[in-house]
Amino acid sequence: MTTSTNLTIDKDIDMPLDEIEVGRVFRSGGRTITETDVVNYCALTGNWIEIHSNKHYAEQTRFKERLVQGSLTYSVMTGLITFGPSIQANYGINNLRYLTPVHINDTIYVTAEVIAKKDKDEKFGVITLLMKALNQDGYVCQKSEWSLLMLRKREDLEALVGASLPTERPKD
Repeated sequence: MTTSTNLTIDKDIDMPLDEIEVGRVFRSGGRTITETDVVNYCALTGNWIEIHSNKHYAEQTRFKERLVQGSLTYSVMTGLITFGPSIQANYGINNLRYLTPVHINDTIYVTAEVIAKKDKDEKFGVITLLMKALNQDGYVCQKSEWSLLMLRKREDLEALVGASLPTERPKD
């Protein structure tokens, strides 16, 4: 795997598979995960595990404070890289690992390195990204291999976008 020295924000995967090279690294800006995010996620998912929701309990643990849910961190991580219409479906997640705890008010940055791509058929292919969430101190908090089904060719992408946009009609 390659390490990118490109430190610019390049978070938009908005091209077909045939135009993406293995080794390319997409990089996001930051997003601070707040207490409001954690409480809302607890309410949305029913994940009221005490390390996330009980301050007194969390103070007694080895972490000494409440932590952000790993699945919330993953959701934020996948949202920080934006996808254009060439992405057709989530194909799967492999090797999801939680490496460093994420604390309330940590800021997450994401890198997504293209580690594999393969043609599925004439129209579709699968891209696999090595996703890493880094905290504000540069520690990798979470990583996974995320595969996505996507359109292979520019002409198929343009046809999809063209067909999905409305055409203005004159009023009668």
